[in-house]
Amino acid sequence: MVLILHEVVSDDEFAAIIGCEWSSYETPYNGFFQIYCPITGTGPDARLEALKESTDRQLAWHREDATSHWLKVVDSESGQVVGAAQWNIYRENPYLNGVEHTDAFWWPEGEGRKFASMALEQWYAPRGKRMNKPHILLNICFVHPDHRRRGVGSLLVKWGIQKADELGLETFIEAAEPGVPLYLSHGFGAMDEFCIDPKVPEPSLEWKQLKERIPPIRWIFMWRPQQGSFEEGKTSVPWVNDA
Repeated sequence: MVLILHEVVSDDEFAAIIGCEWSSYETPYNGFFQIYCPITGTGPDARLEALKESTDRQLAWHREDATSHWLKVVDSESGQVVGAAQWNIYRENPYLNGVEHTDAFWWPEGEGRKFASMALEQWYAPRGKRMNKPHILLNICFVHPDHRRRGVGSLLVKWGIQKADELGLETFIEAAEPGVPLYLSHGFGAMDEFCIDPKVPEPSLEWKQLKERIPPIRWIFMWRPQQGSFEEGKTSVPWVNDA
């Protein structure tokens, strides 16, 4: 099998990419993915309908965002998309006016939307404090479960760090625990951890059910300095020194 990395240039490529995304986050199950891509219907076609909505929405987000760069890795023999990633290249501070409120409008109105919107507020808040300068962000990265440990993730990560080095920018990742070894091997340092855990004073039954479906998830905030790798005890961490 030969793996080929492509930057996405056509809208027609998105259906296969988002199909791979769903398979990747369903095996193993990732509750946080449900925040962005929920299945809110109940009929036999609920998953297909949610997948189409998710594909259309993520394509629209990509079209509207000049910083967005989607990459895909294709198996040359089968033509299958086996992994993909979205890198955002910010040549200016994207949080000059603070972090914008994010409403999870793709959820139906009610407790689900409130839960998802609160989770997104918790997710984006740290970005405004640490990513408040030009930088590159690995917003999402996934590999199909049938093609893991074959170098797909490395191809996707190398593209971003090569861009970062060309532009002289630092690089950020909010990593789920399984991805940490990959990112460490490419010069990122694990800075600290945070948890997405929406809470209300008197949760309803629906809120409790959402908590079971989307339990708290631990994330690792990772950083790679300009033009090089992070070295524990040697690399200066800017937001610590500026505190």
